[in-house]
Amino acid sequence: MAELVEDVRLNGDETFFWSGSWVEGFANSRSDLDLYLISPDPGRTSGVPQVTGPGMPPMYMTLTPGRTKIDLTVVPVELLVKLNGFLTAFNGETDYPTAWSDNFREFVHRLSIGVPLANAERFDEIQRGVDFMKFRQYLMRFYQNRADGLFDDAQGLLDEGDVVSAYFVARQRVEAAIDMYLAANGETNTRVDKWRWKKLKRLLADDTSLADRFLDCEAIGGTVHGDTLALTQRCLQFGDEIILKAI
Repeated sequence: MAELVEDVRLNGDETFFWSGSWVEGFANSRSDLDLYLISPDPGRTSGVPQVTGPGMPPMYMTLTPGRTKIDLTVVPVELLVKLNGFLTAFNGETDYPTAWSDNFREFVHRLSIGVPLANAERFDEIQRGVDFMKFRQYLMRFYQNRADGLFDDAQGLLDEGDVVSAYFVARQRVEAAIDMYLAANGETNTRVDKWRWKKLKRLLADDTSLADRFLDCEAIGGTVHGDTLALTQRCLQFGDEIILKAI
């Protein structure tokens, strides 16, 4: 890490931090290193532009291949100004969650758990300036909107008699409800397809009932029409219960 910091050659207004699966505690032998440079310098915009959100500047990502892959993302300070302005004004009860890219939502999460590698005082200042509780509310609203839309889709498929498709949609709705529940409990990692089960197990260490029911909805046990219909209905009901727990 010391060599990486030296290679980046920070100036006084920049900060450099580490985050991702290694910091989360989920890393394995194939995990990469996720590093972020926050800079006011427009000359730092090298790499592949990454879309963030409407009216927001991009981030820039550079991938370094090798035995240990290193993902370095340059984040302009202007993006943090836009982020803070949005979160300050956001009302989780009335506002529609603006569409942010997956990479940008993940950056905000990773900023919340990041470990500074250089200029720790500047990193702490930036981290304190972000309202992560509002970010949690934003994610909850985002996942609830998705769950609501999937509920209507599942009901429409049941009405037309396509039980198998309805089951798959109901399963997606359970996943959206679980993601909302995780966000409500501070688990704002948006790489949910990859980490959903790990996050849920960690959160429910002393209560396996929700985890068991989640697995029941995720794995279809047979192809009998009646069984699939019953499983779909259980998944829709379970999704409702999880959303109520999250609210």
